[in-house]
Amino acid sequence: MKKFLLFISLFTLIYSCKTNSQNTLEFNQKVVQDNALLFSKEEVLSLTNKIIDYEATSTNEICIYTLDSLPKNFTALQYATKVANQFGVGKKEKDNGLLILVSKYDRQISIATGYGTEKILTDDYCKGIIDNIIVPEFKNGLYYQGIDKVLDSIIKDWK
Repeated sequence: MKKFLLFISLFTLIYSCKTNSQNTLEFNQKVVQDNALLFSKEEVLSLTNKIIDYEATSTNEICIYTLDSLPKNFTALQYATKVANQFGVGKKEKDNGLLILVSKYDRQISIATGYGTEKILTDDYCKGIIDNIIVPEFKNGLYYQGIDKVLDSIIKDWK
């Protein structure tokens, strides 16, 4: 009987650890991956909630990805596209993903869009919101405000 209880306890512990690690992995990879530590925990949660709420009503997927610096031989857009593809941002059948990449020390920002997304959020649109919304806020050290305002703009325009 003791062996049976021990077995059940171990099984429950292993299952709960596996479930929690899968949820954390999915959360980190698909919503906000703040490797450059630009945001507080509260700001990450706020951005995450905004993205999840938007995805629930639209099915469009957005990922925020920050890093200290870009790998050698990559432009910001090349790396953003690579990360978006690696994480599987967007529904495969709709190709409706978008990844905002911020490289802190390189001072590079890029928005990678799926083919389905770029029909509405064109390269010119993405360049415009980077230049007119993100850059002015980032120049003042307001990383969260810049990303939050861009999300508001994207959510408003990407229907």
